[in-house]
Amino acid sequence: MNRRVFQNIFICVASLVLVAALGVIPACAKDSGSKTFDHVYVIVLENHGFDDALYNGPSPFLRGLSRAQGLATYYFGVTHPSLPNYLAMIAGDEFGIRDNNPSCFASDLRLLQHCHRLAGDSLVDQLEAAGLTWALYAESLPAAAPLQQANPAGGRNALYAQKHNPFVYFEQIAKNAARLDKLRPLDSLAPELSGKAPNFAFIVPNQCHDGHGLKMCDDPGQLTRDYDAFVEKTVGLIRGSPNWTENSVIVVTFDEGEPPAGAKEAPSHIDCCGADAGGAALGGNHIATIVVTKCGGPATDAVPMNHYALLATIEDGFHLPRLRKAAGAPTLMDLFDRPCR
Repeated sequence: MNRRVFQNIFICVASLVLVAALGVIPACAKDSGSKTFDHVYVIVLENHGFDDALYNGPSPFLRGLSRAQGLATYYFGVTHPSLPNYLAMIAGDEFGIRDNNPSCFASDLRLLQHCHRLAGDSLVDQLEAAGLTWALYAESLPAAAPLQQANPAGGRNALYAQKHNPFVYFEQIAKNAARLDKLRPLDSLAPELSGKAPNFAFIVPNQCHDGHGLKMCDDPGQLTRDYDAFVEKTVGLIRGSPNWTENSVIVVTFDEGEPPAGAKEAPSHIDCCGADAGGAALGGNHIATIVVTKCGGPATDAVPMNHYALLATIEDGFHLPRLRKAAGAPTLMDLFDRPCR
């Protein structure tokens, strides 16, 4: 029996004992598909709704990829702004966060600056416990200062922004030197793809290449062309590497969506999956999520889902127990698990 599968069965059996003793419902991994992943590459873009990302702007590569590969047609962000969506992707919760404040472990944190400190397991803890590897590849991240809030410092022209790096908010990562070494500049991706790439790679463009934009790169059309070019280059790099196998997958998603360009009086929050607090909708709007596999052809999945579904799918594919709100989420496994013929 696969060692990770055995570990997962053991965890679930132990959890059932807790159910009997404490009435606690376990978040056991579900066997939602036959696929066992060896590499998962997640590319996260910014702030474009489904229609704008695929159809309303100059994004020919992304549009073609969505037609040639798997497309989740009813996928949503969790809330606004960026940070809670990134946290949801790797930890199964937004932890009540509604801002982009830095990590309390930031190396350049100012006196009395509002910040966030998180504890508890993330996908990192799960992967390492199962003997699997991971890394963040963030464009413009300073290699010598992985806990820096922004690069260049100062914020207004920050190509790298900490709010797009969810890993540094967790104490078990930010205070662990070996784990901080896994937070790498994007330039590290190509050489590692030529050798031994991590099992899980989280890839983040800078704010001029992810669709977000800054004062120095604020033309909407050019932003779209730039993130389309970034995805084309990165997907090509992965597909051309020895670490692209029948059990590998690339996911291209957005953190959150905005109302379609030109839409008037469109709701600022649109939800699909019960993401609310006290009756207030927290939904992060409709976004495009594309799943690329080596053997997959055109496919769509119209099940309502959000970032918790992505985490649930990754956990299932690596035979890991599900974290927090990923426990009851549907999965993208129909798009991931398309066998070679």
